[in-house]
Amino acid sequence: MPPNTAADRLLSSTSTRSSNIVTEEKFQELIKQGDSVFIYEQKVYRVNNFMAKHPGGEAALRSALGRDVTDEIRTMHPPQVYEKMINLYCIGDYMPDVIRPASMKQQHTFTKPKEDKPVLTATWEGGFTVQAYDDAIQDLHKHHSHDLIKDAVLQKDLNGDQIRNAYRKLEAELYAKGLFKCNYWKYAREGCRYTLLIFLSLWFTLKGTETWHYMAGAAFMAMFWHQLVFTAHDAGHNEITGKSEIDHVIGVIIANFIGGLSLGWWKDNHNVHHIVTNHPEHDPDIQHVPFMAITTKFFNNIYSTYYKRVLPFDAASRFFVRHQHYLYYLILSFGRFNLHRLSFAYLLTCKNVRTRTLELVGITFFFVWFGSLLSTLPTWNIRIAYIMVSYMLTFPLHVQITLSHFGMSTEDRGPDEPFPAKMLRTTMDVDCPEWLDWFHGGLQYQAVHHLFPRLPRHNLRQCVPLVKKFCDEVGLHYYMYNFSTGNGVVLGTLKSVADQVGFMNEVAKSNAEIWANDKEHAH
Repeated sequence: MPPNTAADRLLSSTSTRSSNIVTEEKFQELIKQGDSVFIYEQKVYRVNNFMAKHPGGEAALRSALGRDVTDEIRTMHPPQVYEKMINLYCIGDYMPDVIRPASMKQQHTFTKPKEDKPVLTATWEGGFTVQAYDDAIQDLHKHHSHDLIKDAVLQKDLNGDQIRNAYRKLEAELYAKGLFKCNYWKYAREGCRYTLLIFLSLWFTLKGTETWHYMAGAAFMAMFWHQLVFTAHDAGHNEITGKSEIDHVIGVIIANFIGGLSLGWWKDNHNVHHIVTNHPEHDPDIQHVPFMAITTKFFNNIYSTYYKRVLPFDAASRFFVRHQHYLYYLILSFGRFNLHRLSFAYLLTCKNVRTRTLELVGITFFFVWFGSLLSTLPTWNIRIAYIMVSYMLTFPLHVQITLSHFGMSTEDRGPDEPFPAKMLRTTMDVDCPEWLDWFHGGLQYQAVHHLFPRLPRHNLRQCVPLVKKFCDEVGLHYYMYNFSTGNGVVLGTLKSVADQVGFMNEVAKSNAEIWANDKEHAH
């Protein structure tokens, strides 16, 4: 039988062959010297010369340095990467300061809690009437927060090796069931949907004679972009052919040539998000100051390791965050404009962009064809309206993207937290009928997707029962809410942070009044 624990694997490897030994002390010395090192399968790898060449982006690799990233590497890369290519950078076996045989380790048993965890069944209704709004989201957030606290207490008793071994067993089961194989018939069916949407958009736009015809064309264009992004996402994760070069070209054609957005930027950003999910300092997908903050940690002017700058919590931040639970959907409706900005910033300023020329050609092509389409419209007012409608109606995509993370934990539990435990703690799934999968693209199962990023999204639903079984076995909590309840959880999180800004403003105002009174008495 293969070794079951990290210590067993290390003792086995060192007993069968002679190799360099890198102790924990030596490992820390390498980090202090500025070497780019990480641990994979109890071996130490130095990738100083590979950082800029990493196909997934330098930022993603940098976020993995200085710790054991075995599960992250296995889940983010095809087998040929971690079975062959990675060996070029191995410098020795990792030897922790203290190794105890498995028989000496404290054994843990996992039993299902007697009391079921609270299940959110309420939905957010009542429009924007203040009382109904506050009552609904406060109740949702109260139960969700209580759930997270119980989950945190339970996880303190978990054995990391048992979680990791169960996770790898689950991965092997998914491979055995063929769930890592891409179903190309699903793409054929989606291709028919994409074709219908772009046909309707162009027909209303080019054949229309009334304003509502043009606006209908803009709406169908938004639907086309919204749906097409799901396939670009698959290409970015190498889920289509499994070959990074081919999938990258497919993704560039979809994202850059058809959508006007940089696939390279998305991969650079998104890979980091998958490794350090919901970490305020490291995850760019939750760094939206000044417009939104999902944790009060952003009040401290934190430094973003991705953007390499301080995110100031200034007057503008205080204003927007104070009202973010009301502005959430409005802000997200401008998301596509922001994606253009981020794409150009990446392609024009970042070094070592993998296919810079191809991507810039693609975005140029997008503006040529979209600009030509706009030129067929009769007036500038209609052209501007067409842009606003086609761009802003993509907001459901941005809601879907943020929904699975904005209401979840942002706590940093250190480098020893097992990868699957971190993914399940920071990600929620959205439940919906199977016939509605087309609307969410199948990516409503973000927790499953974060556990297995390379697993084709069309197969995510089939994995849900297996992931639930895994969670029951190791004592982790699998968060899944319906769409309206999930929105309530996110709004509750945003409101709780907004309330803290209001409290800070009241304290500042009170202190200012006290200071003014003291000054007046002094005179």
